[in-house]
Amino acid sequence: MRHHRFHHGPDAPSRPPHPASLPDGARRSLPDTGDAVHSEAAVVGELRDLIGWLRQRLRGEHTVRASVLNVEPNGQDSHLILLGEADARLTNDPPRLKARLDAAELAQIRAEHGPDFDPESLVNRTVTLSLRTNLRQRFGRGAGVQAKVMGLLSVGQVPLEADLDRESTLQRLRLAGRRFGPETWSEPEDPCHIALVVSEHGEVRRDVEHVLQPLEDAGLIRIHRVWAIFEGAGAERSLAEAFAGVAGLQREHGVSATLVCRGGGPVEAFRPLNAFGTANAAARAEVPNLIAGLGHAGTPRTALDAVAARSEPTPTAAAMRVRQLVERTGARAERALAGLDAAIEAELEAAGRIVLARAGAAFDRALRDLADRADDRLRQLSQGVEQSLLANLAAATGVSAKSASGANPAGTDPLDQAALLDETGEDDLLSDALTLVIAAETGQVVTTAEQASAAAELLLHFTDGVVPARVEPRNTAIPSATTH
Repeated sequence: MRHHRFHHGPDAPSRPPHPASLPDGARRSLPDTGDAVHSEAAVVGELRDLIGWLRQRLRGEHTVRASVLNVEPNGQDSHLILLGEADARLTNDPPRLKARLDAAELAQIRAEHGPDFDPESLVNRTVTLSLRTNLRQRFGRGAGVQAKVMGLLSVGQVPLEADLDRESTLQRLRLAGRRFGPETWSEPEDPCHIALVVSEHGEVRRDVEHVLQPLEDAGLIRIHRVWAIFEGAGAERSLAEAFAGVAGLQREHGVSATLVCRGGGPVEAFRPLNAFGTANAAARAEVPNLIAGLGHAGTPRTALDAVAARSEPTPTAAAMRVRQLVERTGARAERALAGLDAAIEAELEAAGRIVLARAGAAFDRALRDLADRADDRLRQLSQGVEQSLLANLAAATGVSAKSASGANPAGTDPLDQAALLDETGEDDLLSDALTLVIAAETGQVVTTAEQASAAAELLLHFTDGVVPARVEPRNTAIPSATTH
């Protein structure tokens, strides 16, 4: 059950005036949570009053010493400057503040430091700035601190100690015979396991994961996150332990590439990256394809950049290098699949042509066989019809004839046929013989005397026309002749 506090008259404790309503000299801080334990009524107030009090407390001008981490254009002659710690501290989440440099203040700074002054030249430099702070209301995002650059008081010089430390570390690695640099790059054919050495907190991790997280969600790569400290007294030991962890991942999974990324900062903050212990651990053979994305475009080159197989100007660019490896692998896979499809298509096309040629040849052979068989069958039928006609003619006339193919009619002796032809002297008997006999009623071809006797009327086909004939019963004693 929800309980409410009600006013019970004059005995109830009176509400103290809000600090925002007090004059400047009499303002005091709001009671903290400890006071609320003793007097709950004293901390009850409106949100607008609290925001007004915070706005008054944050309003003012301050002189600060900081390092410039990044400079971004923000319209015409306006820039956003990201400020960080001037001196590195042992912390996982160093403070950051974004300040706006407008055109009017930029013109004043150029009048003091020269017309060629470029705000981007302040990156990774220690500066002393005059800032004006206030509390601003951001639509949909609540209240936030607003800072504006009012003046540039001093700009620190880039120290030479960093260059000396880097060269000393690289010289020691060369004397030890360690192999490092671009020659250690061996592009993986199918990148899968990626080791990421990065600080657990901060924007660098989010920037890298923004590029690689979609690939990990799609199952194309697996990111092994190895947390490390990049600033402070324990940074060198932390980085050496991180690279040892990468070596363990290499033995367990077979790492395709190693990413080491950190954001910008003052030059002093990069000293752990120039230390021999850090570079020596990174130059191990068990740390494959080291890709360094350290600081911003204006960050001086470190020993870790020289040891890495690939050095990119920003952490985002280093993450894009890994993304390009995955994309190139996908392009190679697509080309391989396209080549396989083309080879399969060519093989199927060649096999299809062979099968089609064989089928065509078999079809042609089958047609020739059918044509030969049909020709033989027609020849046989022609000979049968011819022999039948000659036999019928011989039966009707009593004279045997020789067929055009040289075959003798059934039941006729070749010697008797030759003697008959010699006696008559009629060699052209076949040309004057009956051609075809058809039964008039049925239309069937008559080939025997029995079929002719069974028919009442016949049609006699000669070479020069057709003659109808009627069949009369034949006396067995006296030979009968067909009446025309």
